[in-house]
Amino acid sequence: MLDSAEPSRRAVLRAAVATVAGMAAASPVPHGQVLAAEPAPAAPPPPGPVLGPVPYQGLLESEGHAYHNWGVSHETKPAVYVEPISYADVQAVVVDPIRFPSPVSPVGSMLSVTRTIVNDGGTLLCTLKLSDILGIETDAAGRSVVRVQAGCRLKKLHLWLQSRGLEIPFQAEIGDATVGSMAAGDSKDSSLGAAGYFSAGVVAVTYVDEQGALVTLSDLVDEKALAEFKCSYGLSGIIVECLVEVRSARLCRSRFTVVAEESPQALAAAIRRMHDECDSLFVGVALESLQCVCDQRFSAGPGAMTPAASQPVFDKMRRSRGLHIQHGLAPKTTAKPPPLPHEIVYSRADMVNEYWRPKEDEPRLDFQYYEHDLSNLGRVMEESYAFTKQFSKKHGFAPHEWVIYFVRRLPATKKPYGLYSGGPGISVSFDPTFSNPVDPLWQQFAKSYNQVAIHSLGGRASPIQTQWLTPADLTIPRKLAHDRFTTKYYAQFLG
Repeated sequence: MLDSAEPSRRAVLRAAVATVAGMAAASPVPHGQVLAAEPAPAAPPPPGPVLGPVPYQGLLESEGHAYHNWGVSHETKPAVYVEPISYADVQAVVVDPIRFPSPVSPVGSMLSVTRTIVNDGGTLLCTLKLSDILGIETDAAGRSVVRVQAGCRLKKLHLWLQSRGLEIPFQAEIGDATVGSMAAGDSKDSSLGAAGYFSAGVVAVTYVDEQGALVTLSDLVDEKALAEFKCSYGLSGIIVECLVEVRSARLCRSRFTVVAEESPQALAAAIRRMHDECDSLFVGVALESLQCVCDQRFSAGPGAMTPAASQPVFDKMRRSRGLHIQHGLAPKTTAKPPPLPHEIVYSRADMVNEYWRPKEDEPRLDFQYYEHDLSNLGRVMEESYAFTKQFSKKHGFAPHEWVIYFVRRLPATKKPYGLYSGGPGISVSFDPTFSNPVDPLWQQFAKSYNQVAIHSLGGRASPIQTQWLTPADLTIPRKLAHDRFTTKYYAQFLG
């Protein structure tokens, strides 16, 4: 067994060296196959270890600098920070644990509110320089897909597709997230005519595995393996490229309604009625006052650009909402926001914003995420209302706002683990938000509310969007994780 395994490891290292030297094919790899080196060397190298380091050409920083997540709430000091500029760079990092100590943790824009970026003493691999959009293709099933590198931000992808009359259905308002992080992580959006999480539209991924090999998985050939990989949070391999299904762009008509009720049960019932009347729904809830703003979304026909008739009302609304999100949904203390129109037609791609990296003394968005089944919304709101009122009475603190997304679940074979893995149905999030991630009362509220949302109400949590989790709150299947990529943060959840 040992004798047969050793040549395989050497072969992987040789393939990585050949790739960096320009000998490997640059075209997409076959489904589920290891990328082969071309042309083959004239004669195989003699037995024994690969001598010398594998070339690495991207940015490399090993001066002990600290890195922070977007919300400036978590800090990490990796031994090495790298920004690869080629797939071969990623391979070179993975195969060299001496220069690039374990674990190798992939990151994008580092938006996560949790400790996912923390990798002290390891290697932090940022994909942002792998950001090309490689083109539109038709796959073997006749689907239109976009081939895009892992470090491409969603806003860039939306604009590129919009200029071609195309879109992906997932159009969450925070456009700084990267394709790779969304393909193997958690996301949510009240989408029109689609599931509402990004990875549902990913039909193939190319990644670097724990041995440094470049591998492609496609739902046409490797359906189960791809479905599991998309649940792995980067613990199965480092994504470098994705195929994402696209469709003709369509416009959205939003109808805004303010709803006020006298009980959380009545408010939940009103929200459910609003949901049943439209194609998609997004809700912002002032829980203590039992009021909410409902954004009922309807498909408004084909179109890639916001109609001229909607300007400048739409642009004022977009800029105001972007600032509101940037500042953590805090109550307005300066400029008065423009009034919401009753109805407006627009391109949802135009509503996707990018956000500046805040300083420690700035208000900035922080939140918790919990997934529940739609049928449980009344109980979720009732118990959350009671908990919030009790906490506010005792500590004088409550979140600024709660947000609700509606996500359509697919068959469990397409999402076998984590969020949305309960089989066909409708999920709702119920997410408290605040404007200071390091506020002690906000942190105390979040830690305490985890017990309510997860253990009393049975909600599912996310390791990248739900803070202060314990191993009892969440399990990631051990088979999805490889030691080379598994940080201490993720290791606690493996089971």
